[in-house]
Amino acid sequence: MKNHSSMASRIIGILGMAVAVGWLQPTAAYGQTAENTVITNMATVSFTDANSNTYSSVNGSVNVTVGHAAGIDVVAVQGTATPVSPSTLNTLDFYVINIGNGIDTVSVAEDISDGTVFGLTKYTYNSTDYANVGLLNAALLLVSLNATDTVAITITYEIFDDKGGVPSTFTLTGTSIRDGTATDDGNTVVTPALTGSVETTPDGGQNITQLPSNAGNYTFTFTVWNDQTGPDDFNLVATSPGSVVIGIVSVNGVGGTSTTITLGAGVSQDIDVIYTVADVAAGIPDTLYLAATSVAPGAINDSGFADLTVIKASLTIVKEAYRDNQTTLLGGGDTVLPGEFIQYLVTVTNGGTAPASNVQVVDVLPSELTYDSATEDVPTWTFAPVGNTLTSDLTGTLAASASRFFWIRVRVN
Repeated sequence: MKNHSSMASRIIGILGMAVAVGWLQPTAAYGQTAENTVITNMATVSFTDANSNTYSSVNGSVNVTVGHAAGIDVVAVQGTATPVSPSTLNTLDFYVINIGNGIDTVSVAEDISDGTVFGLTKYTYNSTDYANVGLLNAALLLVSLNATDTVAITITYEIFDDKGGVPSTFTLTGTSIRDGTATDDGNTVVTPALTGSVETTPDGGQNITQLPSNAGNYTFTFTVWNDQTGPDDFNLVATSPGSVVIGIVSVNGVGGTSTTITLGAGVSQDIDVIYTVADVAAGIPDTLYLAATSVAPGAINDSGFADLTVIKASLTIVKEAYRDNQTTLLGGGDTVLPGEFIQYLVTVTNGGTAPASNVQVVDVLPSELTYDSATEDVPTWTFAPVGNTLTSDLTGTLAASASRFFWIRVRVN
């Protein structure tokens, strides 16, 4: 097959005029000697004799007759087409030209490189519609084309759903019926426009609270949805602009801050962003963003985000001395006697914003006292006395803004 890039532009210009006025002039490209032309070739000899007498010239000639040389040129008026998806009543125009040197008839054949993108609905020739290429060819067989005559064919087609950005090539091939071998084709690349949007969710409002990760990782899941009319690739980038709190570990299982995914039309995918939280002061906020940008149209993008606040536990401890009755508080001027039992009230309070784990109180009693026993507020303390040292462990966690306490009974030596 030949390249139509230069010939097509020349022919289209000529055909545009031809369609307007109803005629088509032959061009230099088609300037072959017409079929059945008789070509006469004559040679003439003249002479004298030795005495310079002149004689009549003598002619000799031969005739040849030009036979039929078939030739077909198919021109696609539109090199490319970008209808929307879905759509109907889209058209492609083709010219089938007899570039042979004599009368001929033509047939056409069609091909669609990807039949999932579009389908043909009718063929129009000489203001008559045909439902299929077989019926069109039956009509073309009745048309005798002189050299340089042109057949104009319009193809009507429909674009299927969700085919934006997916190319498919339509090829119309013309063949000389008289010769059977002379053929040519024209091509139009149909690429439905990719329209729509991409959406990344959620858009904040989570009020996430996270402890410093302490070499561990957290995971937040975004959802990216391709709301375009065709499949597309999307560049994903996770960020926390201007922050020292959030550190990005991976996006959708790929280490680093970015990756690329492919989504079909109307398809969504959950994207896990793994991140760390730095050991900063409680109450510092930060925002984790995930942006999705279409690779095809580029300007199609959207960001989702998660709002986060750093939380920490913050414990205080208060120790008070009471008489053995646990109700009489010993003040600064009160005295105790050797052999007397007194009790200490130990209160632990979490004034932070996160639960405290592994809470342990170690109380080393002075030598003037002898440990006797310990009593818990509720059964979640474990006491381990060793000599005059009492280790008290709280089972579970101490919630933010919560307090727990226990009593230590001692004897004054």
